[in-house]
Amino acid sequence: MTVQDIHVRIKSLAADRNLSMYELAKRAGMAESTIYNLFERGTMPKLETLEKLCSAMDVSLSDFFVFLSGPEKRIHMTGDEIALIELNRELTRRNREHLIVYAQGMLASQQTKKSENH
Repeated sequence: MTVQDIHVRIKSLAADRNLSMYELAKRAGMAESTIYNLFERGTMPKLETLEKLCSAMDVSLSDFFVFLSGPEKRIHMTGDEIALIELNRELTRRNREHLIVYAQGMLASQQTKKSENH
């Protein structure tokens, strides 16, 4: 993964959310010049900077990097999995946390039933 890949990903995510670099900087609590310099100088963002940018775009660091892996490493998802991800993106952070807890409970229940049947 190159610096250019990371810059393209940041710009792509911002564009998907209709965020200008100014709006992205404001949401991330950073000076616009910080983002401008990052792209102009072609430097690798510090982890702290990347975390702030991801948070401002409501993207986890893992989601940010998943799409940077090569085709041989990409995860192939079903339509249902894609639909769940798209719904998840529309939820508030709090509701996403509730959804995770609910899904974990469902999985635990499913696993308990499987172990009882075997």
